[in-house]
Amino acid sequence: MKNMRLTITAGFVLASLTLPAAAGDFEDGQKFFANKDYARAVESLTKAAEQGNIKAQLQLGIRYFIGLAVTRDYQQAVYWYLKAAEQGSASAQLQLGGMYDDGMGVTQDYQQALTWYLKAAEQGNAVGQIKLGNMYTHGKGVMQDYIEAHKWFSLADANGHAGGSKNRSLVEKHMTPVQIEEAKQRVSEWTAEHSPALPKVAE
Repeated sequence: MKNMRLTITAGFVLASLTLPAAAGDFEDGQKFFANKDYARAVESLTKAAEQGNIKAQLQLGIRYFIGLAVTRDYQQAVYWYLKAAEQGSASAQLQLGGMYDDGMGVTQDYQQALTWYLKAAEQGNAVGQIKLGNMYTHGKGVMQDYIEAHKWFSLADANGHAGGSKNRSLVEKHMTPVQIEEAKQRVSEWTAEHSPALPKVAE
């Protein structure tokens, strides 16, 4: 299924949001979910999200995407992902990029996918860096660029993502030694500019 990888990622992020992050409606929502009072949980979570709580927005997006305690609704998922992404949530940016990449809840748009993957990747999100590397590898939403792909795979590898090294080795088969050296230089420049950029899996 084309949404399997998105579902796995969303589920992982949702698990990281189960602990209360702030008092008020968000915390109440978590308690209601724990007690399986889903109607009141969604009501509280929605109130928190409407008030700008970034974790509530992200969690609503994930729940609407998966269909967990709410009716699955990809458009609602996109709506709340966007709210959180605009506030700087790397996880929401990653998920929103995936929605555009697969055309779920929105018209498929590789350039929009690239934009949101880049925002997540620039924050040090390793999965976002892998996704961005894939976009450059296959020329989706951007001109095919193995040097840039190699850079992002290397950064993901440095962030501990197992796919970084594997994907980097694959693109190296299409690159000259000079291109590989250029990619390594770009990694050094990016690292110097963004240090200390820490890996971000969840916001």
